Amino acid sequence: MKFLLVWALMALQAHAQSLDEKQFPNPGQIYIPGKDTGFSQYLTKSLRGTKKVVLTFDDGPDATTTPRLLDTLKKYNVKATFFLLTGNIDTKTLPVVKRMIAEGHNIASHHHNHISSDTKTEAVYRAELKQSILMTSKLIEEENALNREIYYRFPYGAYGSKTRAYHHLNVMKDVSNELFRDNCINFAFWDIDTVDWLADMTPDDIAQNVMANIFGGTGYDFKKNSNGTYYKVKINISKPLGGGVVLMHDVHARSVDSVPKLLEKFKQTGVEVLPIQEVEEFSYKGKECRLI
Repeated sequence: MKFLLVWALMALQAHAQSLDEKQFPNPGQIYIPGKDTGFSQYLTKSLRGTKKVVLTFDDGPDATTTPRLLDTLKKYNVKATFFLLTGNIDTKTLPVVKRMIAEGHNIASHHHNHISSDTKTEAVYRAELKQSILMTSKLIEEENALNREIYYRFPYGAYGSKTRAYHHLNVMKDVSNELFRDNCINFAFWDIDTVDWLADMTPDDIAQNVMANIFGGTGYDFKKNSNGTYYKVKINISKPLGGGVVLMHDVHARSVDSVPKLLEKFKQTGVEVLPIQEVEEFSYKGKECRLI
């Protein structure tokens, strides 16, 4: 009997640990502004040292650059996740989003605009989050998407500031319950920042930066000029991650041009690209969320 009790406790602890590793807001926790913030605790530990990555693209859709990226992904039979600024979806870009879905990619919310969530009142953040999640979820259902998970990424990765009297994750739980009657919004950060948003990064630089974060060697970071602009700096990555979620932006031509170079390097070195839902931290374990 004692053995069975010990085994049961160990199983419960393992289950709790598994739940803690997932990027869902904790239903039983009241998040505190200024305390419950940052994202080092949400890095994708299950991909460390695996030579496996998830490709994610922010800030689209773009009517020009995103279709070129989709062409490349189709050529290499690679699936990605697109964190959409839903304010960018219009008559020109809606067909691009529908193509993403038809070709088996994940669409997700990067909010309705790219203004830091930490600058917004609770009412504004709540309304915009609901609008963005509703738009992406309706598209997922209307287009009969293969992948129905509900992913979200904060603009700039910013949330939980002490300058606000509310916490974004508490609002996220409210919005999820209102739309799905369940805790359905999985918030995704990243492990490998390509810094492809820097104007002086080239396609080769971007591809090299990803490889250095996986295997080590020369990579890139950024510094700020006195005039407020940013520029790239070379760094040596001596403790590479060996895998993780890669952050890129499909609105930059240099980023799109880097992808075939990167995928060729992956082929040469045995790096595998996974769909986000196949990763432990982002798995819904068969759970399906639908709008009520």
